[in-house]
Amino acid sequence: MDEVAFLASFLPCSFEGFEMSLFSYIATSNNRKMGNLGTLTGVLLVLSLIYLTYIFLPVLITDTSEYIIRMSLGFLLIGMATLFFFRDYPEPRGAFLTAALGITAEGIEVDIFTVSSWIMTGDYTWALIGGILGFMWSLIAFRIISVKFPKRMMKNVAVGLLYTVGFIILTSGLI
Repeated sequence: MDEVAFLASFLPCSFEGFEMSLFSYIATSNNRKMGNLGTLTGVLLVLSLIYLTYIFLPVLITDTSEYIIRMSLGFLLIGMATLFFFRDYPEPRGAFLTAALGITAEGIEVDIFTVSSWIMTGDYTWALIGGILGFMWSLIAFRIISVKFPKRMMKNVAVGLLYTVGFIILTSGLI
């Protein structure tokens, strides 16, 4: 069961870490100090919300709350994508909020995947290790890789992915 718990949280959390890295990249592109502080704050919020997610998971997976979470997250992602499409990267306080809010929004999904793996397999240690390693390795790896590409190209990728994921979340919430 160790492998199942690890993989059930590691694989989906790895994709969420990639999305988190885009928020971190957007925030640090204009103001590195505030963007990094926002990234660190977001990661700490994600880690601290794991236990609360465990407590509130029965409420979070009801149809009504799942619908509200999907709609809120979808509109948040589309709103941020629209903002970044028309404006340049955020100013200092906006850089902090972009990183912290974006990483925390994606981190809610990380927490749900981790706790779901924990409940399904009964192995909390490997589920937590898989979830935390899943989003951390991809967040760090993609942040390191993203500085090697032109700023304009990364902005287009980030905005495109935010729109895509936002519309997917919204349409899955409407069906």
